[in-house]
Amino acid sequence: MRRLMAALTWAIFSVGCSSDAPTPNDSAAAVDEAGAPARGATLGGAPAGGLLPVAQAQGPLPKGVLRMQRTSIMDPSGFEKPMVAATALAPVGWRTQGGYFWGSGGPCATGDVLVNWSAMAPDGISAIAFVSKPRWEINQIFFNIDRIQPGPCETAKWTTAQQYLEALAREAAPQARILDYRTRTDLIQEHEAINRMLPPFQSEFMQVQMRVDAGQILFAHTVNGREVREMIVARVGFTETRFADLMNPGKLSMITLHAFPSSVIYARAPAGELNLDLPTVISKSVRPMPDWSNRVFKHNMEQQERNFQASMARSKADAAQRQQMFDAHQRKMADMQASQAQRDRMYDQQGVVSDRQQREFVETVRGVETYHEPVDGGVVQLDNTYDHAWRVRDGTYLLTNDPNFRPGLIGLEGQQLNKVQ
Repeated sequence: MRRLMAALTWAIFSVGCSSDAPTPNDSAAAVDEAGAPARGATLGGAPAGGLLPVAQAQGPLPKGVLRMQRTSIMDPSGFEKPMVAATALAPVGWRTQGGYFWGSGGPCATGDVLVNWSAMAPDGISAIAFVSKPRWEINQIFFNIDRIQPGPCETAKWTTAQQYLEALAREAAPQARILDYRTRTDLIQEHEAINRMLPPFQSEFMQVQMRVDAGQILFAHTVNGREVREMIVARVGFTETRFADLMNPGKLSMITLHAFPSSVIYARAPAGELNLDLPTVISKSVRPMPDWSNRVFKHNMEQQERNFQASMARSKADAAQRQQMFDAHQRKMADMQASQAQRDRMYDQQGVVSDRQQREFVETVRGVETYHEPVDGGVVQLDNTYDHAWRVRDGTYLLTNDPNFRPGLIGLEGQQLNKVQ
């Protein structure tokens, strides 16, 4: 009953929903012939995206300085035509490919729209990939029944982000040498801020508890004989539902655990060159386009209504039961609208300028700092782990914690960004 709400909640901050992730093996393409994310797609495929002209720096960037440029993430199917689904920042000189794809996630997808989007450096090794992954479930049944075959999503027993990420690392590279695991409390706190807004759901028949776990795993392996370091970051939402045994008061009939992975990001670079901050910088820069987001929301609402009407048509329930079904449907539709409203709030550019409380809420939840955009107008939100941001004349951005850095040091013209107060 609450699984849809949980899936929507876990997806508020994610780039996508659910599918198979790229693995860092150069033998496969990231997109299949139909244009959908391929099963077993890789970080190593040559990205098809083009490069925008940018001013050339005079020499390499100083250590700790990032130069990023705005790029589009496409929905090639769109609705009436292809649409820009979102924008994001990618390192200057990197090529991007992929985007959002429809209806190829199988029975364990958390939605109809999946993401498979990546950016690759000119060296052909360094890459970042944002991918959707399938959900899974664990069921414990306490009453005597002839258990049918497990469902298609009962494929794993992972109950923590660490267990999940260790499995992804071995899937990515069977000979991976795991070097480090860290809990990502920042990602957990982001989601808890939204989770606290949702009313707890429980009745005499069931109790629902939601929690989130997140982490990043670092491992070593080789690509084409070259030693690389790879990191995977993931946030996993767990929804546990306890069902009462109506025939035996005080006892449980079943416990189900549904897991919804989101924000699954792969990052790879030659040994000694992996920037552990880059995936987060890109992730925080992703901004869904309002037109696309609203069309997806409308599609989801219409799909839910069709499913409900079909269920009612098949039902042999009496009038009281049908009323209960209708009430549950209305609650579900209201939950979907509330989730969309929260998502809109996260990306309301006018709101962050005019309402300080709104801006501080968004900055806290998304981990960004809001700056005035001196050329295009409006605002731009960038990773708040960097204290200083510059806008170069060509539209690229420079991020650094060095208070003495100036674009002129590398032959670029730029303007330091001022924070919105």
